[in-house]
Amino acid sequence: MNVTRLDNRLLVVTEEVGVSAYDFNFELHFSCSHPYQVDGEEVCVLRIGPIVDYEAEFKEKMKFGLRPVNSPEQHALASELEQWYPLIEEYTPRSRVFDQLPRVEEIEADFEWPVFLKGSRQTSKHNPDLAVIKDRLQYEQVARRYRSDPILHWQKPVVREFVSLQPVPGRVPGKVQPSVEYRSFWWHGACVGWGRYWYQLPPYECSDVRAGLAMAAEVAKRLQVPFLVVDFAKTSAGEWTVIECNDAQESGYVGVQPAELWRNVLATVGG
Repeated sequence: MNVTRLDNRLLVVTEEVGVSAYDFNFELHFSCSHPYQVDGEEVCVLRIGPIVDYEAEFKEKMKFGLRPVNSPEQHALASELEQWYPLIEEYTPRSRVFDQLPRVEEIEADFEWPVFLKGSRQTSKHNPDLAVIKDRLQYEQVARRYRSDPILHWQKPVVREFVSLQPVPGRVPGKVQPSVEYRSFWWHGACVGWGRYWYQLPPYECSDVRAGLAMAAEVAKRLQVPFLVVDFAKTSAGEWTVIECNDAQESGYVGVQPAELWRNVLATVGG
């Protein structure tokens, strides 16, 4: 566990995970110190990759006087679709969460094909073969793979209305068709960074992206999660929609500039 105090203002707990879009060397950009111990209790941000058991991680850090910025309840609200969806229903595709993979008849009672299938927290690395389900035959095939997929099998399945998004040129191997999509980071309700989601492709622009950011701001206001990510995209019909929300501690930077993001965070934290 690497504990770093940035500019004598904020503690960050880091572990390298080997993913360039997630790892960040704070030492190259900020004045850093490494406290041997923390007196009392101090807020920290976790940058240790995906967290299997957040409540256990939270309690373990609290033993050292480190209080992760998001409580276990706030982490669940940011991460689990069944928790954030009811609060922002009008901004995101219609969805239904199931305790187990539903029967075809249950899907067809509420949705028309195609549908979008995911876990309550995430997709299986945006694999289109497991996400975009065109008909009942494909669903039966995907259901078998879902149960054995290392990312999906432990999550509650979610069926979402399929919404066509505005595509951008290029493809990322093994991923769904990239679209006009952005990731935004919110620190106590303030936007501290945003950028292209599909950072692997040539830069793409959208003239009314500020409207999408305004929608994301409303989402952050409703959820009230201290450190939150809101991903939003432009539909083929020209409207903005929320793709998903997440605990920003676990989220990759993608096209967001991490140094600028952390400077903006520090600007809000008293010295």
